[in-house]
Amino acid sequence: MPGFIAKILNKWQLILVAIIFFLAGVFFEYRHYQITGGESSLGQIRQSTLSEKSAYRFIDPLLACDLTTKKANTEFLPLKTKIENIIANKIYAHQATNVSVYFDTRDGRWLGINPNATYFPASLMKVPTLIAFLKLAEEQPEILSKKIVYDGSYDLNTLEYYKPRTTLTPRRAYTVDDLLERMIVNSDNNALPLLVNAVDSKVLDDVYSDLGISIPPDVQDSLKDYMTVKSYVNFFRVLYNSSYLTRAMSEKALALLSKPDFPRGIEGGVPNTVTVAQKFGERNFGTDPNDTTTGKELHDCGIVYYPGHPYLLCVMTKGTDFDKLAGTIQDISKTIYQYMDDKNKS
Repeated sequence: MPGFIAKILNKWQLILVAIIFFLAGVFFEYRHYQITGGESSLGQIRQSTLSEKSAYRFIDPLLACDLTTKKANTEFLPLKTKIENIIANKIYAHQATNVSVYFDTRDGRWLGINPNATYFPASLMKVPTLIAFLKLAEEQPEILSKKIVYDGSYDLNTLEYYKPRTTLTPRRAYTVDDLLERMIVNSDNNALPLLVNAVDSKVLDDVYSDLGISIPPDVQDSLKDYMTVKSYVNFFRVLYNSSYLTRAMSEKALALLSKPDFPRGIEGGVPNTVTVAQKFGERNFGTDPNDTTTGKELHDCGIVYYPGHPYLLCVMTKGTDFDKLAGTIQDISKTIYQYMDDKNKS
């Protein structure tokens, strides 16, 4: 009898261990989607009270995810065909060589075209830098008041095609908070190294590791394409969901990103009455950004606040002419906005 009981106990112990591992897997999957707001089949439970929603303009906090509800995206097939036709025409007309698109309606449905192709994000990486500093400021609010002097010994804006409207003044001290705004609103490349050098690299790396995104390559590999639209959009997703930063910090980040700095991309495809929180990035393989014989990359990603139905949109492109690439992004943005308009007004 004792041996028989031991066998029963061993059997139930194995079953118990299996249950524990299963529940652990569910927990970690659930936690991942709480942070990223996942793109797959998760129904999302958002802020429930109007009074709490009205306190924020740019975020819609994600409270939980339902692992059982699936959202079909077959309805996007006509839209996908339209966008693919735009891309094919642009490539045929030599206005682009590669284009990737990620569109997410924030209710579990998404559309991807060439979503796993890699690009060099360039100034898009200013967004995770912003997130990293705001995350640090949650525990060390004094970091935003820290002053840093720009000595004027370098000017990283000289080779940019779309130059910032205003730039840092040499031999002037700026607070970290001011540098963050200039980096995002003006896309001032001179602000970025001042910020990066002001903190331990782990502060920046933690943002990528926490969100499950590959850390940018080392300096010697820094010219390699490594970011996809599918990965990059997570930075905007966690800001909109307020699932990584506090609500106040998420709101602050998107407020900065909503100040127009690139009206020729996603913003150019929507009415000027519609708010867009976005960031663009450009990369030139040559020494002259006006030279249309050398390779270039232009990207624009963010949140379009379509009334009542905000959506995520990220477009990354390759070609040889920045203006034509901007036109490609704008045309795709316009097509998606028109789709949303038709759907919500029908």
